[in-house]
Amino acid sequence: MSHNGKIKQRKGKGSVILMDEAIAFMKKHKNNDRPLFTVIWFPSPHDPHKETPQGAALYDGKKHAGYYREITLLDQQVGRLRSELKKMGIAGNTILWYCSDNGGLVEETSGGRARKGSIYEGGLRVPSIIEWPARKLKGRTAAAVSTSDMYPTLMAMAGVKFKPAHRLDGIDVSGIIAGRTDKRSKPIGFWHGLQRGQSTWSDRILKAVMEKQQAGAPLPHDPPRMRKDVDEFPQFPEDVASGHTAWNDWPWKLHLRNSKVYELYNLKDDPMEAADLSVRPEHQQRFERMKKELDGWMRSVVRSLNGKDYAFTQKPEQEKGS
Repeated sequence: MSHNGKIKQRKGKGSVILMDEAIAFMKKHKNNDRPLFTVIWFPSPHDPHKETPQGAALYDGKKHAGYYREITLLDQQVGRLRSELKKMGIAGNTILWYCSDNGGLVEETSGGRARKGSIYEGGLRVPSIIEWPARKLKGRTAAAVSTSDMYPTLMAMAGVKFKPAHRLDGIDVSGIIAGRTDKRSKPIGFWHGLQRGQSTWSDRILKAVMEKQQAGAPLPHDPPRMRKDVDEFPQFPEDVASGHTAWNDWPWKLHLRNSKVYELYNLKDDPMEAADLSVRPEHQQRFERMKKELDGWMRSVVRSLNGKDYAFTQKPEQEKGS
């Protein structure tokens, strides 16, 4: 793990170690005048699924036992965090927002069609739970919300007015959380497979950096993965449509697969996305409108990838002889 740029190897369960550090950080800063912000990315549940929770053995002899054990370990650490916030006396006015980053690994328990790596609901739909005792929150909502919404929403909930320097996909959904509305102001777009992914072996990368630091060797460590989109920015045609995209205008969701196959589902009536409604005459107007909206959003994604949504101020070239 890296601490202020210094790599150190830690022994123990990764999710427990991370919570140790998070709690220590909050205890250090809880009495400061400035607001406190902490993000905790758990390594569980990820391969090789060897970390076990406290208590009696669970899921012995069952398929995917290691995966389920790590989910239990994660649950325990979230419970530990809530307990420590109360002990520190800051739970009341702390916004605690928990969610997963993608759908489950096991299709049978993913909560929808398919699993992680897909943009059918089994790869997208995740639990999102918010606790803020100082404010009255709605309770439950079926409104569609994305992790892209977290940044503008937290800024709004904290009373911070800001003007982002570039376009955001996410929107402020604090009204949904507070129960003032049950509908978002714009749909959510998803795109998987525009370009191939690249595996990141974080343990190997960090170990190599640590060994360099310990030997006093020159830095920075420079494996190809750490230079991705730094030295070269690939340019894409604006009409590219490779991979699999989706447009969620709750409860309606439109898919585009392999640049040509459309599917339309009503997630409220058909959460498993089993009955394609794209060819039904009564849905043609909605279908055509959503196709245009999805196409416009995809083009905006490509413009961002090509750098057109980001303005950089370049320094003038130094005059010759100066």
